Amino acid sequence: MSRLASWFGGSEAEEVDPQAKVAAERANLEQAMRATNLIINDDIDAAEAELRKGDSTYHDLGGSLVVFMKAIMGFEKKNMSRAADLLAKCEARAWEDLKRARKRAAAGHAAGDMYPPGTEYELVVAQTQLMSALLCVLNESVLEAVQGFGKLRQAYITLDAIIAKEKDYFKNQRTRPGSRSTAVASARASLDGKDVFSEAQTPVSSTTSLDDPSVDTEKLPSLRSAASVLHDADIELANPIDAFIHSGIYMCMGMLKLMLSIIPPTFARVLSIVGFKGDREAGIRMLWRSVAHPNMNGAVAGIVLLHFYHSMLGLIDILPHEADFDESAEPYGIPQQKVADLLATMRERFPQSRMWLIEDAKGFAARHRLPEAIATLEGGTQSKMMQVTAINHFTVALFSMSAHDWPRMRKHFLNCVEVNTWSTSLYYYMAGAASLELYRDAVAAGDSKEAAAEKKATEKYLCKSGETLSKKRFMARQIPLETFVQRKVQKWQAHAKELGVDLADAVGVSPAVEMMFAWSGQKWMSANELAKAEQCLAWSRLTAPADKLEQLKGRDELGVRAVCLASVLRSDNRLDEAKALLDEEVLSHDRNLFKGGHKEDYVVPAAIHETAAIAWAECGQPPADLDAAQTEAYQKAKLKECEENLQKARGWGAYVLDARLGMRVQCGLATLAWYRKKKGWAA
Repeated sequence: MSRLASWFGGSEAEEVDPQAKVAAERANLEQAMRATNLIINDDIDAAEAELRKGDSTYHDLGGSLVVFMKAIMGFEKKNMSRAADLLAKCEARAWEDLKRARKRAAAGHAAGDMYPPGTEYELVVAQTQLMSALLCVLNESVLEAVQGFGKLRQAYITLDAIIAKEKDYFKNQRTRPGSRSTAVASARASLDGKDVFSEAQTPVSSTTSLDDPSVDTEKLPSLRSAASVLHDADIELANPIDAFIHSGIYMCMGMLKLMLSIIPPTFARVLSIVGFKGDREAGIRMLWRSVAHPNMNGAVAGIVLLHFYHSMLGLIDILPHEADFDESAEPYGIPQQKVADLLATMRERFPQSRMWLIEDAKGFAARHRLPEAIATLEGGTQSKMMQVTAINHFTVALFSMSAHDWPRMRKHFLNCVEVNTWSTSLYYYMAGAASLELYRDAVAAGDSKEAAAEKKATEKYLCKSGETLSKKRFMARQIPLETFVQRKVQKWQAHAKELGVDLADAVGVSPAVEMMFAWSGQKWMSANELAKAEQCLAWSRLTAPADKLEQLKGRDELGVRAVCLASVLRSDNRLDEAKALLDEEVLSHDRNLFKGGHKEDYVVPAAIHETAAIAWAECGQPPADLDAAQTEAYQKAKLKECEENLQKARGWGAYVLDARLGMRVQCGLATLAWYRKKKGWAA
């Protein structure tokens, strides 16, 4: 080859043996994908070692993913910066490989069978842009967040274009008489007369050949062992490049559509400026399709689905009623058997991962079996990833809080301080809340020695909470829960000074039960645990002197107690009591009484949302003495009441817990839209 030709990007190896280049590309993908599976299998050190053995865009993507997962699970600044650098380099390399792949294609050589040459690198670009965008949004700068939204848009456009190419491919295959794509090894759903990419379908396990004799197979999880526990509707692809692209585009686009559909109203308005719109039903279907494939893309799709069902929907109060649950309800409620099957499949694919143990525990909690959830989290082999260990401690601490196991709650929140820097302030605050309950228990029991010790611990941890506020920001704003914690501690310090009492005696409504409300902890409780939460909210639990007690019962403090107690009463199906309490203590008063200074500005919108949740619960259990027409009228009225309150809460404006409550509102409105459609009732 001439030297002049080499100046224009040609390479002698590519010209002499382009097929060897294609084969090398496939081998790189296979080895990198097997190595990245180790990340999910809780062996991140082995994953990094395997990835260092290769040098390709796919290995760069795997290496970036390792650091990215550390960053988003731990929210640690150093990992976020490192991940951003690695992703930028990987994206740049993918662009260069994309150009070379298209050049090779001009000579008739391509690594995949289904997609235009270079599509595999377009997908890598889109994946790096998505991960970079998330890092930008989680960063402290509004400017970086805006740049992140731009990257989201670029990734969205790329993914949408690839999906369009894929649909065209299968459309062309069907219109050619007697044709059958060599890309499709076998299809559990026939390609004849059925659109395998109709979003009404749900995928199953599929098999791609990712064997690589150069990899130590004893260390790598099997990619062929997943049980076929889901419905038959996706295809099996013979070419690993095609399988990578297919599973990747549906994982990425599904995650995008799902996340954009549930973000709080404040951020939804920001995203609408750049043309983003979520679609929860399409997103869920796409993720189920991706999870069928036993590769890294399918694993990430599985993690997103489990997190959505167990963690996000676990916070939501307005979900489909059990009597109405069917396939159409799956994007709005938890399909218990399907999620259990997915978890079993993920465990079979990645048996060493502790993430599935955490998800299993969340399933126990959702079924009001907190002791089993806690035992699950405290058993088994600890994760090799510090970030997973931190999530484990945090989860068992939350479950212990709802179980009213104050020593265990304190222990695990203090463990969080040791292994994670996300919010030391919140961890100390929660440890202080647990200590306060132990102090109040000791006072009630007349144990002065124990009371003195727990009072000292309470004040130590609450003071540490106020002193250790992080400098982290989310879009230039302090982390909302840290703002909440700071306001609470300052309020109690002001009360202590004003009343001339110690800090622990200046606390009003149980901060532990208030945090249960913030985390929807009442949804995990059995009847016995709900009764304990009600007892913790009794004014007789306060330890302030009798002559100072009434001064702690400000209007906003009465409102906090009402909202917390109403959520407990609603969970115990005492709906009339809950509604009356909210009307009496919150909704019948001027909203301005809950604003300004150290007052609790979240109380009124929270009470409005709680009223909506009560109306929804009533909608699901109409009086038994009504006939069919009366039942429908009753349910329509309750649906309208619920919707009106949700819309009122949605437009409330900014307050300290608006992100958390805003997501509940958004998801609640989506549930109502589904229900109205299911019933055939006009909006």
